[in-house]
Amino acid sequence: MKILYIGVHDYKNETKWRSETSINASFNKNGIQTIRLDYRSILKNSDISSLKDLITSSSKECDVVFLQRGDNLNPEIFNQVEIPIIFWSTEPINLKNDIDLLLHSKIFSWVYLHTYGCLQRVEREFQHITDRCSVLHNALPKDRVVLENQNFQKEYFAIFNRNLSLRRRRWLLPSWRHIKIIKNHYGDLYFQDLAKSHLAINVHYSSKNLDDFETGIFEAIASGSVVLSETLDQRVLQDLNLNDAIIQFDSPKDLKQKLIYYKHNLSELDNYRLKSQDSIDKNTWDYRMSRVKDKFLNIMI
Repeated sequence: MKILYIGVHDYKNETKWRSETSINASFNKNGIQTIRLDYRSILKNSDISSLKDLITSSSKECDVVFLQRGDNLNPEIFNQVEIPIIFWSTEPINLKNDIDLLLHSKIFSWVYLHTYGCLQRVEREFQHITDRCSVLHNALPKDRVVLENQNFQKEYFAIFNRNLSLRRRRWLLPSWRHIKIIKNHYGDLYFQDLAKSHLAINVHYSSKNLDDFETGIFEAIASGSVVLSETLDQRVLQDLNLNDAIIQFDSPKDLKQKLIYYKHNLSELDNYRLKSQDSIDKNTWDYRMSRVKDKFLNIMI
């Protein structure tokens, strides 16, 4: 099988801090050849007509088009594509409307969405695709999973190493004595910080996207850190087999209380760590893309 993988593949980032790199590798591991087009790079250096021509000509060599992200793209660029088009909207459409034009179109054989909240918006506003949608959760590269027999010296009790929105600052403020805030660490440094911490804190970025399940949660689990998270969507936890693997809090006060409790009861974190490690194999990009491959094959029949 060969696919035309349209996403954001070209970027100046020494840490390879985009999912496309890992996803492309996982496609290849699953026996899928890829032709990659970076739509942002093409539009920056050329024009929409050139992008359309490249998509049309490249698609003739492939079985499926897989479009990731797609911000501000016009569906007309796919007018001459004669193979199935699968779209993965990786951003929360309940916060943005930059793919609305794509969603209003009828060009997709299947649409993957970021969260169940995104699915609800589709059911309200894009009813013509409701029978061709599902949620595709984030994952992580398999090579980032820490081997169970590796022992890392824990230097931190709890860390927060995500972007600091105003909402996150408010939730973290009462617990500032118990959490080390780490900024601007990416790549290996980012994962080393997680491996050195007993707890990794997760607070939702926005009140408009409370059902989001960030990749950082998987990254923390894979690094051997226990996740202490603001309340998560129960449907997502069930999908990911993480019901009993994450400690949750429902308010800034509750976060502080749990931090104080576990600081004096560190041994109780071991059970959460073991349960979360059991689930990680099915939350890698290799596994996710094996399921996407099944969808490709089903649509090609």
